[in-house]
Amino acid sequence: MSHNTPITEKRRVLVVGSGGVGTMVSVALERSNMASVTAVLRSNYEQVTQHGFEIESIDHGRLSNWRPSAVVNSVPMADLKAPFDYVIVTMKNIPEVNNIPKIIAPAITPGHTTIVLFQNGMYIEPPIIEAFPTNAVLSAPSYIGAHEHNGHVVHDDHDNFHIGVFHNTSLDEASEREKLEEFARIYNGSKVVDANIVDDIVFYRWRKLLWNGVFNPMCAITQLNSGAIRTFGGEHSLIRPGMMEMVSIAKADGYDLGPGIVDEVIDRPPLELAFRPSMLVDVDKGNPIEVEVILGNALRVAKEKGVPTPLLDTTYRFLKLIQARLLAARGLIVEPKELPTTDLI
Repeated sequence: MSHNTPITEKRRVLVVGSGGVGTMVSVALERSNMASVTAVLRSNYEQVTQHGFEIESIDHGRLSNWRPSAVVNSVPMADLKAPFDYVIVTMKNIPEVNNIPKIIAPAITPGHTTIVLFQNGMYIEPPIIEAFPTNAVLSAPSYIGAHEHNGHVVHDDHDNFHIGVFHNTSLDEASEREKLEEFARIYNGSKVVDANIVDDIVFYRWRKLLWNGVFNPMCAITQLNSGAIRTFGGEHSLIRPGMMEMVSIAKADGYDLGPGIVDEVIDRPPLELAFRPSMLVDVDKGNPIEVEVILGNALRVAKEKGVPTPLLDTTYRFLKLIQARLLAARGLIVEPKELPTTDLI
C-alpha cells in the first residue's frame, strides 16, 4: 500500500487503558473518520456508559457526552471476521501489578493486529514481541498532558509525539513501515494533533527518559515538585549528576543524545512552571509506580554495558522500597509485622 492510498474502510482499533491519555488517543482517532474505536474502561465504565466523557481539550475543544464507537469493561476476544487492526496500550506499565501481554492477548489476531505502545519506559517492546512474534509493534512515548477523573478529562498540553517501529526481526521491515505510516495518517486525520514518524524510536525513548528517569523518581522520593527540587539544591546534587549517568547509559547503548542535552532538558520548562510529575502524583494517590520500566530497565542496560551509575542505583533502591510500601498497602504483597515500640531496646 503506498503512503497516499486512501483508507476506504474504517480501521478497527482497541484502546486498552482509558485514563486521560487513552481517552485523548481515542478522540483523535475517532475524529479522523478513519477509525472505529473500542475503549476498554475499568473504574470509569459505569460513568462513561451512562453519561459519556466530559472533555476539555486544548486541541479538540469542549466535548460533552463524548463516547468512542464502543465502550467495554474488559478486553474483548478477537473476532475472526472483523479482527482489530490496531491494539493501543495506554495503561500504566507496572509488571508487579499487570502483565500487559496477558491482558491484551485475547484481542490480538496473529499476523494481523499491530500493537501500539503509548507508554512510558525503556525497552518495553521486547516482552510484547516475544509474546506476539507475528505482530508489528509501534512505539510512541507520549508527551500529552491529559488527566481523567471519573469520566472528566482535562487535556491542557498539545498532543504531539514521536512514533516509530520497534523492529521485530521475524517481520519484513517494509510491512512494518506500512503499518506505521497508516497509523500516523489516521491519527493525524483530525488535523489538530501531530504524530511525527521517526526512523529510530529508541533514540527518542532515551531522550524522554533523561527527564522521566531522573526528575520523576527523585520528585517521588523527596515529595517535592519539579521546581522545588531544583530551588532547594537538588538540581546540582541530584538531578544533573543523575542525568549525566543516564546520558552515559544511552551512549553505551549506541545513542549519543548530543552536547548540552542536560542543560536543554533541565532549562526547557521555566522554574515558575513547576508541577508534580506523574510518579509523585501516583505516590500521592497511593498508586503503584512505574519503577521497573522507567528506571529498572535503564539500569539493566547500564549493568550489561558496564556503565557505573552509583546515584541512579541508589535512587532505584529507594524507589523499590516506596513501591513495596504502595504494593503492601494494596494487599498485593505482605509486609512484615511491626514490633510494638515497647519491645524495642
